[in-house]
Amino acid sequence: LSFPLKLEVQFLLSSIVQFTAGWKFYKGAYSSLKKGVGSMDTLVALGTTGAYLYSLLSYFNFINSTPFFETNVFLITFVRLGKFIEEKAKEKAIKGLKELVNLSFKKVKVLEGNREVEKNVREVFKGEKVVYRSGEQILLDGVVIKGEGLVNEAVITGEPLPVLKKEGDEVYSGAVLERGYIITKVKKTFESSFINTVRKLVEESLREKPQIQRISDKVSHYFVLFVVILSALTFLVWFIKTGEINKAVQFSLAVLVVSCPCAFGIAVPLAVSVGIYKAVKKGILPKKGSVFEVAPKVNTVIFDKTGTLTEGKLKVKEINVPKEYFEILYTMENYSNHPVAKAIREYLKPFVKEEAKLKGCEEILGVGVKCGEFIVGKGELWGKNSQNGVIRVGFGTKDKLIGEIILEDSVRKEAKEVVEFFKRRGIDVILLTGDTKENAKKIAEELGIKEVIANVKPEEKLNVIRKLQREGRKVCMVGDGVNDAPALAQSDLGIAVSEGTDLAKISGDIVIHRLLSIPEVFTLSERVYRKIKENLFWAFAYNVIFIPLATGILWNKGIYLKPEFAGLLMALSSVSVVLNTLRLIRD
Repeated sequence: LSFPLKLEVQFLLSSIVQFTAGWKFYKGAYSSLKKGVGSMDTLVALGTTGAYLYSLLSYFNFINSTPFFETNVFLITFVRLGKFIEEKAKEKAIKGLKELVNLSFKKVKVLEGNREVEKNVREVFKGEKVVYRSGEQILLDGVVIKGEGLVNEAVITGEPLPVLKKEGDEVYSGAVLERGYIITKVKKTFESSFINTVRKLVEESLREKPQIQRISDKVSHYFVLFVVILSALTFLVWFIKTGEINKAVQFSLAVLVVSCPCAFGIAVPLAVSVGIYKAVKKGILPKKGSVFEVAPKVNTVIFDKTGTLTEGKLKVKEINVPKEYFEILYTMENYSNHPVAKAIREYLKPFVKEEAKLKGCEEILGVGVKCGEFIVGKGELWGKNSQNGVIRVGFGTKDKLIGEIILEDSVRKEAKEVVEFFKRRGIDVILLTGDTKENAKKIAEELGIKEVIANVKPEEKLNVIRKLQREGRKVCMVGDGVNDAPALAQSDLGIAVSEGTDLAKISGDIVIHRLLSIPEVFTLSERVYRKIKENLFWAFAYNVIFIPLATGILWNKGIYLKPEFAGLLMALSSVSVVLNTLRLIRD
């Protein structure tokens, strides 16, 4: 390198690299400065420009020193290589999420007469017929009009076992036809389909930053300013101490490029992206990225009863009404949409050939239905109280009880397992319901829940949650995503258990379709949050170790960092954070 020609070649190559491969860092730095923040691009742009300008001044003899054109070339090469590896790894991390929910580019076979025509999913209209064969993904919501097959709905319900679908059954986009052949009639266009709604909600959840990410971003911003000041101080100290500008510049540049704010920047969002991918794959839909931070801190879980811990479908357990009154009873219950009336109608339907001719029928809210002299309603009207977990409905006249119907709502078979999951972790479990104390206690005893709050109205549930929060509790509310919307919104973490697929109308931070998904929410959140803390610890530890080393404090012992190797370390720091996060996918 001592020959003039070789130095000229270095100058030429260095200039080309600086303003081609290095131009990306200038653009990134400019973009950051416009937003009033600093970034990794800012530090690399400053470092490589400093090295290049210093070498230029030396080359043209403005200063009496040896140029080091190789420094900015190696710096840019190492950092770009590291960023390439990082981007590839990040792409792998979120590729699954994109493939899982973004189906807009895919095509389906539409039946037109007797031939199949391939169309993009966005070009298919409601009412058209779509053909699916074994191994194909369902791309549009519809109803099966021909054929049958085993459909894997894990991405929708979280249930790993395939479900048999035949004529008249509904299928949803995102599911996979594992075996069989079906023709479906499209119920919704792709834009309003289940999987496209999931995609929109996932995009929203990725935009919503957890508190720990907001703190990390703020640290990253001030960190860049700190590094620039430290770099300037390093230059001054070494120049004043030794009088060697070459050494002062090298240490100053090493400080600039070894620092890694990007590790702070990707530590949280990448882990959240992978967490959302893992959740959606299990049929769990996080509506906020912050759920992975909140869930591990929860110490109190509140369950609604009806439709959450129970099936939410009342069934007739016993009917003690003479058969000659079945038609009258069935007809009367047709005047009500109450769940009790629906359950009785469903039970009586096979026994009724035609409805009775009744006059003057009306529904009396909170009581029942009255038709002439006949009344069907609360058992309390005849002194028959609902207790021990059953609902007693009376049928008769004002003065005489003709018979009674006993109904019950069965507990979900997986409910006890979910409650035990929280008890093993030392998390308090509370049953909060608008049902009677007797019915609530029966369910609580069956599931091993000690604390019961019953007879509460929807607005009173809010007060219960607020009181617990004032006591310093982190509250998770599990309930119906529609009726329990205010309580879900007030809680620190709201989990909506819903059998519906109109996700946009369901409240809650997380939407699930089966109770057993709740333990998965908490175990996944703990793993994601642990990974976030590991990433942030590594980012902090790396900078604490290598920034002092870059300042040259161990120069006298022969330990120091050249700027180009400092850049390599910085790149490897980001890569290590990405690779650590990728372990979440394999777990």
